[in-house]
Amino acid sequence: MPAATKEKARIRYVYHLDQLDRIPEGPSSATVVPRRPRSGALPAGAVVTGSRAHVALVRQLRGTGHGLRSCPGEQFQYVMQGRLILDIDGQLLPASRGHVLHIPAGMPHALAVGAEEDAVLIAVTDTRDDRAGAEDWKPLRATPSAPQSPNATGKRPRYVYAIDELNEMPEGPCSAVVTPKNFVSKKSSSYGASLKGEMLQVGLIRKARGSGAKLHTHPNEQFNLVLEGRLVGEIGGFPMEVPAGSLIHMPAKVEHCTIASADGDVLFFVVKDTSHGMAGPPVDGIEDGPRFLPGFGPRS
Repeated sequence: MPAATKEKARIRYVYHLDQLDRIPEGPSSATVVPRRPRSGALPAGAVVTGSRAHVALVRQLRGTGHGLRSCPGEQFQYVMQGRLILDIDGQLLPASRGHVLHIPAGMPHALAVGAEEDAVLIAVTDTRDDRAGAEDWKPLRATPSAPQSPNATGKRPRYVYAIDELNEMPEGPCSAVVTPKNFVSKKSSSYGASLKGEMLQVGLIRKARGSGAKLHTHPNEQFNLVLEGRLVGEIGGFPMEVPAGSLIHMPAKVEHCTIASADGDVLFFVVKDTSHGMAGPPVDGIEDGPRFLPGFGPRS
């Protein structure tokens, strides 16, 4: 294939969320709804939608929120800044930076942003719900002080998780299946904890500087939002570089590998659907350890 023809066939898999003010030009792996300004609130974040999940970077003003509602899709929300208050299942649950909220499909809930500062969060919803992102948030007269939601389960399950502190299984009932911190697979340096719901699973993952995964695929769809550091690697036969604030979309069965750059360690938030687990098979069929950049890795 001539080089020019091959270049034209290149598909976009990496999305810089803070730059998505318009739909990207050329073929893309996902559907993009650009950022849009709203009266009385910070700009609503761009939404990137694959076959199974919507992923949005959302900003909400302090002192805003929405009343009780239930949604057809399951939700996970990772708090990057500010404080959220989740009213769910007869409980009023605070969530601050580093916490993940899990809202099962059909569960009545309300959300509010604390009065101290604006909130920034990664909002993930499965595609049964077409109302991705934060909608209909309004100024609140006062911070919620008592739950308004019904105790639908008759219990007091955990819905808020300090995901970076999940070194062991939490006590009591949980809304999601918890996998404490460990290495994701034998072919990768990825290390962290994950939460599995009905349709979606999420994790907070670290890769040490200069280390990563071999070329592999997944039977399920995956998104990685880089929070710290820079990932390098390849996807769909092309090299890629993914700085902090950028989202990689990896459709099912697309070959890819990601490695933490030589600059430093990488922290990213991963989203996958539950049709398969967190790890996928290496292309060469051999799980013989992580991949390393030159000058890194075990010394012989």
